[in-house]
Amino acid sequence: MVKFLSLIASAALVVSSTLVSSAFVGTDGTKFTQDGGSFYFAGTNAYYLMTSSQDDVAALLSASSKAQLPVVRTWMYNMGADNVWFQQWDPETKAMKINDDAETGLGRMDYVLQQAAKNNVKLILTLTNNWKDYGGMDYYVESFGGKYHDDFYTNDEIVGSFKAYIEHVANRTNELTGTKYSEDESIFAWEIANEPRCVGSGTYPASDSCNAKVTTAWIDDISSFIKSVDSNHLVAVGDEGFFNRAGEADFEYNGGSGMDFEASLALKNVDFGTFHLYPEDWSHDVAWGSQYIKDHASVQADIGKPVLFEEYGMKTPAERKTVYPEWQGLVESEELAGDTFWQIAVPCSELDDFAVCPDDADFATLVGDHAAKMAAK
Repeated sequence: MVKFLSLIASAALVVSSTLVSSAFVGTDGTKFTQDGGSFYFAGTNAYYLMTSSQDDVAALLSASSKAQLPVVRTWMYNMGADNVWFQQWDPETKAMKINDDAETGLGRMDYVLQQAAKNNVKLILTLTNNWKDYGGMDYYVESFGGKYHDDFYTNDEIVGSFKAYIEHVANRTNELTGTKYSEDESIFAWEIANEPRCVGSGTYPASDSCNAKVTTAWIDDISSFIKSVDSNHLVAVGDEGFFNRAGEADFEYNGGSGMDFEASLALKNVDFGTFHLYPEDWSHDVAWGSQYIKDHASVQADIGKPVLFEEYGMKTPAERKTVYPEWQGLVESEELAGDTFWQIAVPCSELDDFAVCPDDADFATLVGDHAAKMAAK
């Protein structure tokens, strides 16, 4: 792919830094920082912690720590479910009801944060989902009587409800530790959404007016709001890193998703970039994926903020054994700030086509060797 410095990147070509107490993760140019030094890492995803048993939460965070995976990304949402739910539509008040219960609601995350701190693991907490799994954007759209998926970005009532949830979570006091979430050092960052696009996976289509300008304006608004209620933690978008480049053929580059990776990363209150990579699902080959990594490393250098290779996966074990070391080698050689593969499975099970277990025979090849190299940087 053609690499170039966009006008937005040119405007943002300054060394960016986020100065917070050294106990929190910060940034210095293209690097993450912690305790006064650079913080390079290999980490993982484990979206399911909000519904896991306490034994499984403790086991997973312990296993991550032992494997030198000090950052775990997980969901901070679950909407409309019957058993465990964080938000649910209340038809009487015509508003979202937030569940703080210790067993069925947000109180479950108190234990996740406590165990993260115990194991010296930092959590990236994602606040909603583009996809219909666990509720997400379309649950808001349905509840407030919207017509389009992208009403989530533009409808004042929906945006206000999402902000109310964010503020509630940031101001929550952990009942196990006595620490407000906004002051909890075990939180690496708040992430606005998992893989936002103009269209989701539910029944709501994208409107004709949804485009990268709309989503970037929303990201600007939400990232600024998060900083207003929590100045300690980093903020990221949680997007797939799709570009908005005129003349490109591929969906991931031509703006067809309604996202603009470079524009969002250049925003004042977005501290670092994210990108995801699933070439099989996107009908591309491994070489295309390698170039995708390099292109994001170029943007990291151009804009001067860290970029995290946040999700990646191949479906078969044989492919993983050759592809993961190649991609992880690019993370190292291209000086990307970090990576978090999709995803660790504890207890060991087939969560999806990409799950990796710590006791797999190939774990060192897939994860461990690279994690050790990143920890040593």
